[in-house]
Amino acid sequence: MLLRSALVAVVLALGAPAIASAAADIEGVWSFNGGQIAVKSEADGTLTGWVIRPTVFDACPHVVGEEVWADVTPQLDGSYFGKHQWFNAMTCAYIARGNTAYRVLYAADQSTKFLRVCFSPPENPESQPTIAPDGTDAGTLRGCVDSDLISNLPAAKPSLKSVAALPPARRSCRTSTLRLRLKQPQGDALRSVRITMNGRRAKSLNATNAVGTQTLTHVPRRRVRVRIQAKTVLGRTITGQRVYRACT
Repeated sequence: MLLRSALVAVVLALGAPAIASAAADIEGVWSFNGGQIAVKSEADGTLTGWVIRPTVFDACPHVVGEEVWADVTPQLDGSYFGKHQWFNAMTCAYIARGNTAYRVLYAADQSTKFLRVCFSPPENPESQPTIAPDGTDAGTLRGCVDSDLISNLPAAKPSLKSVAALPPARRSCRTSTLRLRLKQPQGDALRSVRITMNGRRAKSLNATNAVGTQTLTHVPRRRVRVRIQAKTVLGRTITGQRVYRACT
């Protein structure tokens, strides 16, 4: 019994730091075919991959806000197993998830790191890809892709100024409209935006139409408070307001 307890203690001592270190490595924003996926830890110890810039692996696009990778779980060898979202190739409708393997690897000179992802389709649930420490894979039925690290996950909540450009208050009385421009925060993406004028809803936007110039019409010709509440794909909330003077 003492020997067994000692062995368990050794396994825990050796295995736990490896998992923690690997989890820190995979968290970040990764580029795939011009798109971006942010990998972040969840409260239950798994990781999730969220699309923050549209990404294409095959023929169908993964859109902003999609949970493209789910239940990504660290393995004792430093790799990860998880589930990748698949599409019907003809209709681009969502179908089931397939077994996937992930591993963070380094360039030969150790100067940069990249993420290797290997896939098996949902129709082959018995096949679990693996990626060895040297990067070789096994059990892969639909190939592998490599991604560069774009940045770490954003550490601080973005300010309103970083996602919205509002017109100066001194120019608010020129017309009965107000135009503002919304943009994506660094390392994240807008999931929804709600704009109100004097407490009344002016616009509600989702991930597909949140970015770009937004025109608010029927602006009251009196003191008006424009308030913006934005929620991001990574679960952060950004709020702010600007008060414009009454028109004379």
